Amino acid sequence: MKSNPSVAAIEFSPWFADRVWLTDWYGIWRTDNIKHSPVVWTNYQQGHEEVVTFSLVSTPSAALISGLADVDGFYHNRGLNAYPSKMLSSKPHEFQDTYSIAYSQTYPLKMVRVGGNRHNNTYNGATSSDGGKTWKQFTSFPQNQMATRVAISATNPNVFIVTFSNTQPLRTTNGGASWLPISGLPDGFAGAWNWSQPLVADKVDGNTFYYYADGKVYRSNNMGKSFGVVVESLPHADWHSLKTTSGVKGELWLSLDRQGLYHSVDGGETFSRIVGVNKAYLIALGKPKISKTGNALYLYGEIANIGNGIFRSLDRGQTWQRIGNKNTPIGNEPRVMEASSTKFGLVFIGTNGRGIYYGK
Repeated sequence: MKSNPSVAAIEFSPWFADRVWLTDWYGIWRTDNIKHSPVVWTNYQQGHEEVVTFSLVSTPSAALISGLADVDGFYHNRGLNAYPSKMLSSKPHEFQDTYSIAYSQTYPLKMVRVGGNRHNNTYNGATSSDGGKTWKQFTSFPQNQMATRVAISATNPNVFIVTFSNTQPLRTTNGGASWLPISGLPDGFAGAWNWSQPLVADKVDGNTFYYYADGKVYRSNNMGKSFGVVVESLPHADWHSLKTTSGVKGELWLSLDRQGLYHSVDGGETFSRIVGVNKAYLIALGKPKISKTGNALYLYGEIANIGNGIFRSLDRGQTWQRIGNKNTPIGNEPRVMEASSTKFGLVFIGTNGRGIYYGK
């Protein structure tokens, strides 16, 4: 264990000479000889989980991939209750954070992620050709620019769009080897500590991408080369999440925090508010109950006449079933919601410091 500025408490044992305990972000540590140089510390805690979640992706190969603060993220290859075998990066500290992860709908083994290191202001991204098991960094990337979100074409995995903190987004058509400007979009939101999801790719039409900002939805029909406003009458919400439906071209869901939940079936040109959803903090789209197009819809928010909690709808938001236990709420600010694309009823929630929860 190296010196850590997050140490919260140190305690010397009154019964054993040279035994010292300490606590930090990563658990409870003990040494039995504080006089050694270097001091060897051992972690004595099991089941402790305190990561901050930026991104979760459930792939068609049934893998859960997490993008995290400080510890990069993991390919969860040992099931949901065991520590993963390795981090996403092949080298220690290659990425401090992973802010966003996406895969191509037609070629789901092709993936992309963006992140970097806040401590020295270096950022980059990486692609994977094996469903997130191994990653290769982009061969070029703008210096000192924090990449915040990424969306990849449904039919061409070499085409993806990246948003940046406080500046204009960029696109690539060659898997990150070079970068091109995008016209028609506002500057991206500022900093890493923002969990909104404004950028998404259509899951059928590989030419189409969508973006939400300040009550407007923008759409590109030319693989991100340019965007135009398709609707500008939506409520403004700093906390928002825009998602597209599997197997259906042009169907979007937009959660707008205290402004509720909105639905479009015409590529964002018109939206209707889902009646009865008072608040929509997080949404997720997962495998339907029976084999058909569309998705099961999950919500963390408030339903009229039911209250706050975690809910599922199998009829596009007309009716809702509570699936969370109100007596055992998710701890410490749920930030990210993702549903399994291969198993009906499996849903994940990432928090701002209490790890990743799942329900099934």
